[in-house]
Formats: sequence, structure tokens, C-alpha cells
Amino acid sequence: MGCRSLFDQVIDRRNTQCVKWDGVAEIFGKEDLLPMWVADMDFYPPEAVIGAVKARATHGVFGYETKSAGLDEAVVEWITIRHDWVIDPTWLNHSPGVVSGLATAILALTEPGDQVVIQPPVYPPFYSVGDQNDRLVVENPLIVKNGRYTMNLPELEEIFQSGVKLLILCSPHNPVGRVWSRAELLALGELVVKYEVTVLSDEIWSDLVFHSQKHIPLASLSTGIADRTITFMAPSKTFNLAGLYLSNVIIPNQELREKFCDQMQRLAQGHTNVFAPVAAEVAYRQGKEWLDELVTYLEENVEYVKAELAKITPKIKIAQPEGTYVLWMDCRDLGIPAEELNQFFVREAGIAFNDGVMFGPQGAGFQRMNIGCPRSLITEAIERMAKALEGYK
Repeated sequence: MGCRSLFDQVIDRRNTQCVKWDGVAEIFGKEDLLPMWVADMDFYPPEAVIGAVKARATHGVFGYETKSAGLDEAVVEWITIRHDWVIDPTWLNHSPGVVSGLATAILALTEPGDQVVIQPPVYPPFYSVGDQNDRLVVENPLIVKNGRYTMNLPELEEIFQSGVKLLILCSPHNPVGRVWSRAELLALGELVVKYEVTVLSDEIWSDLVFHSQKHIPLASLSTGIADRTITFMAPSKTFNLAGLYLSNVIIPNQELREKFCDQMQRLAQGHTNVFAPVAAEVAYRQGKEWLDELVTYLEENVEYVKAELAKITPKIKIAQPEGTYVLWMDCRDLGIPAEELNQFFVREAGIAFNDGVMFGPQGAGFQRMNIGCPRSLITEAIERMAKALEGYK
């Protein structure tokens, strides 16, 4: 089966303990919703990955695993080729996931009561990894210029001047879909170096960047910036392997690396499951063609939604994504109260979106739509939206 037909295939994920499909009743209060929320995809990963996991399962013994040299080699090669960043293998560690890695870094590098800067609207766990660890979350909201989100760097500099020493960066950005330019990242890096701020750079979406863009790892820009940056990448979003719980943590600075690794040991997070390294290594070594076709398919999904939604109503505006597989929909012109918007789509359209307020107060009146699924499911979602929005032309 070719990649394109693989992406068009509708897979029944119900009754597999799948959060996206099996969790809708608990979260949204209604069964039989079309789930367009949790950021995993309704696609099979590359066939070679499935084959490798099956082969490992066939062995039948699932004891403790050593660190995988093969995985590390594959990660280093992937980052070198895909992102033009040559990393030293000694910089590389692994955590069960990016969020757990962020929490580990916050515990390692800050104290209770310290301030952590985030840039909302942004991935909800950026709030929780600070709040739940007794850190004070400081917002540096993105600003919108002509429908395009940018960083508010003058305000960020003021925050840095107050003594804040830790920033969580989302690059590419979830939910607005920005792929930060070299100029933007250099300007950010200049501030980071000047004020001696450490950046936790969540680059989990780095491989899902559209053809007109290029992801630039923040730490690749200069030695000085790298010395202040901990980079988190993962095969989870890239190859739809989120349930295997593995991420890559890249820390050039030896002192930061030792603090991070010491904290991981204190939290007993030094091991992963037996299938994750197998799947990840094969994905990185054999998944390029699959990923290239996936990115094209996702781009086409974006344009399809934009075109079809424009036929329904001009009152929903989509921030043009430059990467990821989520769409940030501005629904404020519909006139539906922000606190009722998500349930409107649940009740009237039978669709589960992520409510924009999850991403910060700046998300009130917005919904996040996951288009990492077969085109036919998107067509169904558009048809449901059209019926629900008949009175909102």
C-alpha cells in the first residue's frame, strides 16, 4: 500500500483505549462525536516501524533494556540531515516524553516560587508544568499582525530585565502553527544570551513543517545560544508514535546536562519501554519517504479546510499554519459566547474540538482543529459544521 492510500485509509480506533476516540464521552459529555482534538494522527506509522515492533514482540521476553546506541546514531543522523544541525552524541539523552522532560528541567534548574515565561496562546501543559511544580508562570503573549502571530520581544526583554531566568519556547508553535524564522530566533537568542536566560525549546513539531518553510533549531544558531538551550524533539508527532513515550533531549552545556540527568535519576526516569527505541530507530532510518508524503497530505488538508470552510461562513478565520497538523480557528465573529463555543460544536455539529481557552485567556473564542486524519473524516466534519452554522452566514 502506497503512502497516499495509507493516509486515505480510515482506521477504526474505537475500543483501543485511545484517548482521542474513546475519551470523548468523559471529556465532552457525549458519545459518538467526531474527534478532531487530541494531537495524534489517525494514520498508521511507516510499515517498517510496525514490522520492527512485531519482530521485537515475537521474541517474547520484555526485560529491562540498555541504552540504545543504534537509536542515538539514528537521531544524530536525522537531525544532521533534516535540520542542518550537527550535534555531539554526548549531548543526547532521552525522556519518556517532552512534557515530562520539561517538568524535569524545571525541577532541575529552578526553585519553588521562581518564574517561568511562556508565550500564549500555547500548549496547555506549559502552564501545568510550572503551576503543578510551584513555579510562577509569567505570560508573554504572542501578538497578531495582519492575522499572523509574532513574538512580542520588547515585552519579553522587559520580563527578562526583571530577573526571570527560564523561558519555555514552542517551536514550531502549537496551536497557531508558526514556524519561527531565522531572524525571529536570532532576535530571541540575542536576548537570551544578554540576560543569561535558559530556554527549554519544545521542538516536537520540528519535522512537520510545510514546504515553504524550514525549521531552525534554536540551539543551532550559535554556540552562545546553544549554551543556554535545552532542546526537546521526538518521533511521537513525526511518525505518530506518541503512545510509546520517548523523546530526545539535547543539551550542549555540560552543567545543564548534568543537572538535568541528576534530576532524571532522582525521579527514576532513566528507562523507557522495550518497543520505543526499536520503533524510533527504524522510523528515523526508514521513514523519510513516508514523512515527506505525509507533509504534502497535511498541506492539502489545510487548503481543503480553508476552501470548504470559506464556502460555509466568512465568520470563521484560520491562522495560516506553516507547520503542525492543527488549525487555529478564530470563531469570535460568530457571536457565540466564548464559554459556550466548544459545547456549541459538540451539541450542534457532533464534533470534538479543543477549546481555545485551554491555551490561555488569549484563546477565548477560538477552537483548535486536528487535521491529521483521512480527508474523508475532514469532509464529514465540514458537512457537520455546515449544518450547524446554517444560521451564521
